[in-house]
Amino acid sequence: MDTDPRRGSSQFGTPATLRPRLNFGKLDVNSLKRYQRVHKLQVGVPQTASKEQLVSAVTRHFSAQVVSDELKVIAAFVTAVQKRQTLSKK
Repeated sequence: MDTDPRRGSSQFGTPATLRPRLNFGKLDVNSLKRYQRVHKLQVGVPQTASKEQLVSAVTRHFSAQVVSDELKVIAAFVTAVQKRQTLSKK
């Protein structure tokens, strides 16, 4: 368990104030554009945006997301994966 006093911790013993460090720069431009399209990111991101502009916009958007019930989200994800696996076996 993380014992760094500078970080808060949630009831599950994981740092509450930390977000995962994701390097969106590793994604290709098509993936970034798909994220932009799915999440309707239009603020400051022109159609002809460079990869760097897309990475910046996606990072800002992703970092701004708030998960209100982490356990519910994880449970829904696991259920979705299980359903997909069941469907792919048919």
